[in-house]
Amino acid sequence: MVPSQLMSPIYALNYQLGGEGAAMAGDGAEEEDEEGEMLAGPPPQPNGFLPGKEAERGSPAAGADAGALPEAQAMLPAPGSAPGVARAPIRLSWRRLAVLAVFSLYSLVNAFQWIHYSILSSVFVRFYRASYTRVDWLSMVYMVAYVPLILPATWLLDTRGLRLTALLGSGLNCLGAWLKCASVRQDLYPVTLLAQTVCAVAQVFILGLPSRIAAVWFGPKEVSTACAVAVLGNQQTELMLFEEI
Repeated sequence: MVPSQLMSPIYALNYQLGGEGAAMAGDGAEEEDEEGEMLAGPPPQPNGFLPGKEAERGSPAAGADAGALPEAQAMLPAPGSAPGVARAPIRLSWRRLAVLAVFSLYSLVNAFQWIHYSILSSVFVRFYRASYTRVDWLSMVYMVAYVPLILPATWLLDTRGLRLTALLGSGLNCLGAWLKCASVRQDLYPVTLLAQTVCAVAQVFILGLPSRIAAVWFGPKEVSTACAVAVLGNQQTELMLFEEI
């Protein structure tokens, strides 16, 4: 038998421990409720960006399409793009044929200016009183300009878009042609070389456009044909030059 003097402290201790256990059980229930509420929400959708990079890179959650180039809306979505992103509806315009024809023509003109001195090298050797090596440099300058400038031209196409790149290519091509008209004199070989250099820089902006024009202006079933026609304009130059020979 437990003395009556010890009964009161034991009951008091049991009562206190029981109250603390009930409080801890209540806290545990609240934590479970909070976890349940968190799990009950919609699962986060993968968007391909690290946390905190949405606004910096332009994810759908941060309104990415608002700052994108207009031509990017017309292109097919990338395989890794986030699902559920609203894109502009694709509507084909008859102007795509005019754009393709204009590009093919000025690509043809640029390729013609590349090689038209070399096919008549003996004539220009006598006219400029220059060596064959100097006349050959009028065509080789195209290769020399392509190597260092192709990466900046590609970066410009990706960042500033199709319009600016196409205008630079056609504008420089026109400028080089006018400089050649001004260099038709026997003592102006350096001006002719400068004009060829300007056309060579224009070539760098032109050669990367066929696939971009096809992707922006043409539908999924027309991309391959449009790209082939755009490239064909550049290759038609060789046929024209062989016919002249």
